[in-house]
Amino acid sequence: MRILIVNAIGFVGGAERWIVHLVERLAPRGHAIEVAHDPRSPLGWLARAAGAGTWIPRSEFRGLVRSVPSFAREIRDGSYDVVVSTTRTDLKLAGFAARLAGHPGVVARLNSGWSPFDPVVTSGWRWRRHRWYHRHLVQLAATNSRTGKSDLVERDFLPPERIEPIYNGVDLARFDPESVPRGEFRAELGIPPGRRLVASISRFVPRKGQEVELEALGRIVSRRLDTHAVFLGPCRERERPYREALMARAGEFPGAGRIHFLEERDDVPRILADADLLVRAALTEGLPNCALEAQAMRVPVVATGICGTPEAVLDGETGWLVPPADDRALEEALEAALFRTPEDVLRRMGESGRAHVLEHFTLGRMADRYEALFERALAERGR
Repeated sequence: MRILIVNAIGFVGGAERWIVHLVERLAPRGHAIEVAHDPRSPLGWLARAAGAGTWIPRSEFRGLVRSVPSFAREIRDGSYDVVVSTTRTDLKLAGFAARLAGHPGVVARLNSGWSPFDPVVTSGWRWRRHRWYHRHLVQLAATNSRTGKSDLVERDFLPPERIEPIYNGVDLARFDPESVPRGEFRAELGIPPGRRLVASISRFVPRKGQEVELEALGRIVSRRLDTHAVFLGPCRERERPYREALMARAGEFPGAGRIHFLEERDDVPRILADADLLVRAALTEGLPNCALEAQAMRVPVVATGICGTPEAVLDGETGWLVPPADDRALEEALEAALFRTPEDVLRRMGESGRAHVLEHFTLGRMADRYEALFERALAERGR
């Protein structure tokens, strides 16, 4: 198949890493894959290294009216069998262009983005507009959790037969607890052996809940002198004030010297190898890749039990789930995990976490499911 993957995001996050992993596994199977990407994004060279062709649309994704006609011509000229949109940002652009180019729509990667605090709305102008986009621009959809599919069906955006839940995969060769060196990251931060370390790994943005994590961890670190916390992840310029406010708040805790803020890094396996727990207090979530990666490294997870997270983190078996936006509940769960859970129980949870990832979240399984979805899309298009 000739597959075009469209991504209009100007940075590399979870969706962009998903593209790279998918290309790495589908290109060797004989599929010709091209990635149309934003000129600001490093995705181009990452996708080329994975085995895809890449190009920047002539319009550079600058507005629907300007972009759609020229993008549709580029899709027709490329004779693609399937057009794939990867985020809600590029759904409309890719969808309109694909329809104009003669396709029945895109294969859309639609992860749940609704907060559990938001009511389900199935009326009104805004709902009708979004329902129209989904019904007319999406041929088939994939969600990264069963909950994501339920969200779309409950809002009547798409019928269930047009949605396929496909779990994300983890690079188990990279996130291998047997091959990653231990102790180096702690030494870098000056954390003595035997101290507790809790890691938060996420893009700095309010919906990821770092302020909730900081309140809970700040109190624990202040009264537990043997505990450290580290926050790291990418941060766009427009989110810099949020990150700076977090750092300022961290400075108000008595244990501020043991709360570490780091920039984005590419040695996440080395960090997880030295962590006792991963914390993920997101307020809205599709399915947290960092939780899967932590479990692959045998690190238990404390997370908010929202959206697809309970499918990734099994409460009481591979980690603990808490209510969203509740720093007191998060603090209690972290305290119990760090200081009241026996070491042999934590080890069993770590083993269960890796087994859970090996069974349900491998890259090979993910690639097989997407390949089947693309083949279905092509067959339906032919009919």
